[in-house]
Amino acid sequence: MDLSADQVRRIAVAAQGFDRPGPVRPNLGHLRRVLTRVGAFQIDAVNVLARSHYLAAFSRLGPYPIDLLDRLTFRVAGAYEYWGHAASIVDMSLYPALRWRMTRQATHGQWSRFLARVQTERPGYAEEVYADVAERGPLTFSQLLDPARRPKDYSRYSAATILWDRGSDGKTMLEYLYATGELAVAGRSNFNPSYDLAERVIPPEILAASELSAADGQRELVRRATAALGVATVKEVADYFRMSMADTKSRIRELVEGGELSECRPEGWTSVGYLHPSASAKPVQAAALLSPFDSLLWERGRVQRIFGFQHSFEIYVPEAKRQYGYFVLPFLLGDQLQARVDLKADRPGRCLLVRGSFAEPGTDNIEVASALAGELRSLASWLDLDDVSVASRGNLASAVSGRMSG
Repeated sequence: MDLSADQVRRIAVAAQGFDRPGPVRPNLGHLRRVLTRVGAFQIDAVNVLARSHYLAAFSRLGPYPIDLLDRLTFRVAGAYEYWGHAASIVDMSLYPALRWRMTRQATHGQWSRFLARVQTERPGYAEEVYADVAERGPLTFSQLLDPARRPKDYSRYSAATILWDRGSDGKTMLEYLYATGELAVAGRSNFNPSYDLAERVIPPEILAASELSAADGQRELVRRATAALGVATVKEVADYFRMSMADTKSRIRELVEGGELSECRPEGWTSVGYLHPSASAKPVQAAALLSPFDSLLWERGRVQRIFGFQHSFEIYVPEAKRQYGYFVLPFLLGDQLQARVDLKADRPGRCLLVRGSFAEPGTDNIEVASALAGELRSLASWLDLDDVSVASRGNLASAVSGRMSG
């Protein structure tokens, strides 16, 4: 099957839940359906505007009660935190499909080395931490009876590994027990996770279900990833839930042979595409500001190829070298990424600061600015900010400023 570039773009946008307007009064059911559709919201600590997982829901639902996501995750068990695509809020229905990852974590070399060192230096410490959580949980690492803090100049591990020293073996031990599925995140306080026994967080019927084999779990992740992508290469499917290329190739081949996925030839692609049967190429009328960690943007090569948009995240770039800004949100209009804005919430001043506004080449600045102004007002209202202030930086700033005051 051949697919035109326009069809591919529409499929990609629709598959991510931008194929219909947000509900008038978003509720828990709407939020649950969005998360089921995309599979996971990536978590990030940056809070200059709003944390990424909350923004992902806003982009698809519009102004929703922001506490709904915490309610879904920590009170009604419709979602849970785990390593999906990086640290994520994951749809609870995917818990069985990720248990193989928990099993593998238990024997991962880096964790094994950590456990061996701790057992040598502090015999029985792993058991002590687990017992402490069992007795008094949920607990943050600082609430442990013995957080096992280390000297500040201690640097046994490279910052390039998952086990860089954080000044507390207690923190790392909690993360090990979380990675292996023995503990789960039961809530957060000032973004610090509180851990509890998995059986006190994950619904009993989910835990009691027969554990899927690694192949079966991976196959389900591939199904969900291709549904959320619509059409994708092997690399893009693998990236969605951070699976290995070898495992992803095997599972895709099995699903193609079983008739669950079909091969296609998207225009301009050098690799075979895999099409999910739910994919729709109908025109979409989206208008959405996207977190830089939105699942539509996860695989940057895909974003460049499908949208002709170079997605960059400059928060770690020195200020003088930034092209667009510190926390830049792409703007989706229709089925195109047509602009980007550098945003900050000035909470004391109760104002949404638009520190830069940039249109992509070839866009209609007036049309884009008009739609963008509406989304900025909606975002400010959702964040309980009274005003929007547009700085003069960027080739779209004048048009946006005019629409905001018009």
